[in-house]
Amino acid sequence: MLSVADNGKTIDLRVGHSVLLRLPENPSTGYGWTLDADPRLVEISEKRHVHSAETVGSGGESQWSIKAAVPGATTLRLKHWREWEGEGAVTERCEVGLVISA
Repeated sequence: MLSVADNGKTIDLRVGHSVLLRLPENPSTGYGWTLDADPRLVEISEKRHVHSAETVGSGGESQWSIKAAVPGATTLRLKHWREWEGEGAVTERCEVGLVISA
């Protein structure tokens, strides 16, 4: 499992194996995480939000499953922002390196 605590780290992953990325998020604020990585090297599942409570406006976390597709190296680049407001709205960035082996 990966989280913001892994910012700046590099992890090893074998082709065909997956890792779960979990980040704290409260979409009711308009802020959310976006993920960018080389689509030739990894397959990323669609972002999923899991609420921490059943109350309206409660926070929770965003989750992605990241599967190594082919050998190589890439960086998962994440930013927490209001996308429609542009780069000035970024509140946090996170990068995790992936080294994928056969």
